Amino acid sequence: MRPRVLALPSRRRPVAAPRHDRREAVARALSGCAAHERVLLALLLFERLTPAEAASVLGVPAARIERAYAALLSQLRGLLGGCAPRASVPRFATPTARLRRAS
Repeated sequence: MRPRVLALPSRRRPVAAPRHDRREAVARALSGCAAHERVLLALLLFERLTPAEAASVLGVPAARIERAYAALLSQLRGLLGGCAPRASVPRFATPTARLRRAS
């Protein structure tokens, strides 16, 4: 679902929907995820584990965790239609990013 945009007559650009609408959209998108996907997000984003640590907890290869995480983020971005900021979501594409995250 795309965020609601309000057009004001005195402005040329539309104004984004209020923050609580974005939170509701994120909650709806997450409720559509499978349980194992929500567990993966919880381990990586809330528990702040590295993909290798999450892989150890779940008993799967780290590469599988990274692929699943990337696919899940892509799916959520598609559902949210740019509603959530991209910069706040950690990426694990390079070893440098992993090292920066670990420090």
